[in-house]
Amino acid sequence: MGEVFRARDTRLGRIVALKVLPVGLTADAGRLERFTSEARAASALNHPNIITVYDVALEDSRPYIVLELVEGQTLRDVLTASPLPLKKVLALAGQIADGLAKAHAAGIVHRDLKPENLMVSKDGFVKILDFGLAKLVLPDVDSAETRVAATPNETQPGMILGTVGYMSPEQATGRPVDFRADHFSFGAVLYELLTGRQPFHRASVVETQAAIVRDEPLSIGELSPQVPAPLRWIVERCLAKDPEERYGSTRDLARDLQTLRAHVSDSGTGAEVVREEAPVAPRGFGRRFWLGLAGGSIVGAGVAFTFLPQAVTEIPAVRYLTYSGHDSSPAVSADGRLIAFSSDRDGRRRIWLKQVTGGAEAALTSGEDDYPRFSPDGSQLLFVRTSGNTKALYRVPTLGGEPRKLLDDAVDADWSPDGRQLAFVRWHVSKDVARSTVWVIQADGGEARQIAEVDQSQLVHPRWSPDGRTIAAVTRVQQAGLPHRILLIDADGRSSRVLSPVSGIGGPSAIAWSGDGRDIVYLQAASVGGHATGSAARLIRQNVETSRATTMMWSPNSSLVFDILAPGRAVFDGRSPRENLQEITTGNGTVEPAARWLTRGNSSDRQPIYSPDGEWVVFTSNRSGNLDLWSISTRTGTVRPVTDDAAEDWDPSFAMGGKKLLWSSNRAGNFEVWMAEPDGSGARQVSHDGIDAENPTGTPDGSWILYNSGNPAHPGIWKMRADGSAPTRLVAGSTLVPEVSPDGTYVLYLTAWRTQRPTIRVAEVSSGKPVEFTIEVDTTKTFLDVGRARWMPDGRSIAFLGEDERGLLGIFAQDFRPGENTARSRRPVGGFNADAVAESFGVAGDGRRLTIASWEQLSSIMSAEGLP
Repeated sequence: MGEVFRARDTRLGRIVALKVLPVGLTADAGRLERFTSEARAASALNHPNIITVYDVALEDSRPYIVLELVEGQTLRDVLTASPLPLKKVLALAGQIADGLAKAHAAGIVHRDLKPENLMVSKDGFVKILDFGLAKLVLPDVDSAETRVAATPNETQPGMILGTVGYMSPEQATGRPVDFRADHFSFGAVLYELLTGRQPFHRASVVETQAAIVRDEPLSIGELSPQVPAPLRWIVERCLAKDPEERYGSTRDLARDLQTLRAHVSDSGTGAEVVREEAPVAPRGFGRRFWLGLAGGSIVGAGVAFTFLPQAVTEIPAVRYLTYSGHDSSPAVSADGRLIAFSSDRDGRRRIWLKQVTGGAEAALTSGEDDYPRFSPDGSQLLFVRTSGNTKALYRVPTLGGEPRKLLDDAVDADWSPDGRQLAFVRWHVSKDVARSTVWVIQADGGEARQIAEVDQSQLVHPRWSPDGRTIAAVTRVQQAGLPHRILLIDADGRSSRVLSPVSGIGGPSAIAWSGDGRDIVYLQAASVGGHATGSAARLIRQNVETSRATTMMWSPNSSLVFDILAPGRAVFDGRSPRENLQEITTGNGTVEPAARWLTRGNSSDRQPIYSPDGEWVVFTSNRSGNLDLWSISTRTGTVRPVTDDAAEDWDPSFAMGGKKLLWSSNRAGNFEVWMAEPDGSGARQVSHDGIDAENPTGTPDGSWILYNSGNPAHPGIWKMRADGSAPTRLVAGSTLVPEVSPDGTYVLYLTAWRTQRPTIRVAEVSSGKPVEFTIEVDTTKTFLDVGRARWMPDGRSIAFLGEDERGLLGIFAQDFRPGENTARSRRPVGGFNADAVAESFGVAGDGRRLTIASWEQLSSIMSAEGLP
């Protein structure tokens, strides 16, 4: 690729590495521009495991790069010197994975990862070299000649995309690549670190290339029996021939390595990692098994099962305790004889009691009530009563009686272990910015004392530790792609700290403390859709001091509330939602809308949009096992996949007059905006928010893409060019689901938290200037936290989800006239169904057809038994 010199930067007075590239590689101006753009992107990565790019320039038609100078050896030199202990291998591998995760999150794929492109500095840091250079050597699309590097130490111009011995099967066959190609190369490097040999090395280049595509490498267990099974499984997953069977995100790969390193003994033998070695499953077995069992995306689960503290002698079982399909929020009395839960089985949400032995059930309160919690002596129950948009904390004797109101403005609460105090949570919204506060008050009254405050999150389900010193609460984020957290608060209010769940993808349930107070136990959804779209979940036990976590079982259902029933037994509200698409053809105001089902089944089909010609509806669905985009013909009923990726793809929209498809995906680790052809081909990342970019929408002329950022550093509505450049914030604050008007002049968006009614606002796309117009959405349904709004095709009115006088959710339309109150023009359009909730919708270009995602939720109290 060029020559590297040690050089002195005379302007800043520092020693640098100067890489001079051959003129022949950059003679094409377009290729040079692409390379320069990629190098600039790499220069912004700023990660300790990625070499820093200081400058890219041209001198007398000779391109060069100014880089950080790394004093050390290449990984090839380290490998040649002597075998490495397991601890050292894991340390190096973890750093490489961390660096790759950072680059992939920014949309940059290395494409030529190998020991020669990995430097180990004198102080033990790994530096990944040559980000962006692999793209420079891509052959022209119509070139008839492609070559590969003949030796592991050589990378020649015109190669297929990588170095033989380390390239992925898709690279070896000239197919398009994404970040998972780097996973394969990483797996090849890690295999060599562990065994001292390349996994696919053969006598010639052609034979090696064929082996990459066709053959499996020799088992690591045969070559290096001391390598622990979990590490072998990580390598095998990276070396899967099918990219779908590799990791869905590089962050999950890095996390598995980090967890494994924490469990390997200092001796490097790995003996403490696995008590009883399990046979290696066939390629792809784990993914197919969990997809079939749970219908959800399970990412990085294989390693977690190896960290059980002891061999499991009994397989955990899950069974139903209640059967109405309307039951949730279980709580267990201290003696384990009673379970309290909330249910709207008779049309009104009330607190019910169930005897564990005998199974008798009876209503205790009159409603609307939720979140019961037993007092330590079992004589009282706390619960939250909702009236309109206000919530208050009550308590009632377990034996029955008139509930007593304790305090206003409380969304959830718990007793201290001695029963003398209560911890409760309040939510606050000011100027579209939300925060949560945690308070403590004496159980018999007095002044409440605030002990914690959290911005940009809703705290729920406070739980007091057995020793009374700590209160744990779970954060719920308004934008689903943001990471979930568990907050550990000192009961005296002096300090607090954050404990991250095992995976940041799905939301955790309420936690339960172990008897000794050292661990917390909770269920965490495996999909970002979680409780809304349906997901499997894993039951996790996590140490509050070390953060070390073990997976005790998988559940086919996610949960919001979890509690411990007895040793080895637990209860939770297992949620089984489904959504189906229903197309409604509106009448002329006097004719009842006609309706027909487009999809019908147990999948969750939601977020529908119409193609510009109105024939196809593109939607999000978990029918492939995780969230992907699908489409259905409104004429023939043909269903076909649009995306097929192990990551989560959702919330589609058309841009550029229907020539491009936009959606949100966490393929690079966090959610970003992606763009592709209408059929899903040619997918590429557009935004580089770094934390959470969702709900993309585009102007008709293709000049701007707008999206919503959940990044706590700069939340709000942003716009950027179609190539991701010139990102500009238009609206600051807690915003959601933007949509550009048909003429590209305005963008509507919602602001909503559970403490307020959803509000639809409008701003100018050109300047972000707010338009004097709002729609206050009427709803008391907690499910409809934010709803959805769409422009009608003529741009003169806005359709949105709201609640009618019967309390049913459906689609309304209201005229859009800036500066005017048009509330009187509000009119129902359709979808007000007593048996299913309208959750999201799309509007056809003719304005007369709507497709509504109708949501049905079944929730039952379930028990898990035989837990370790």
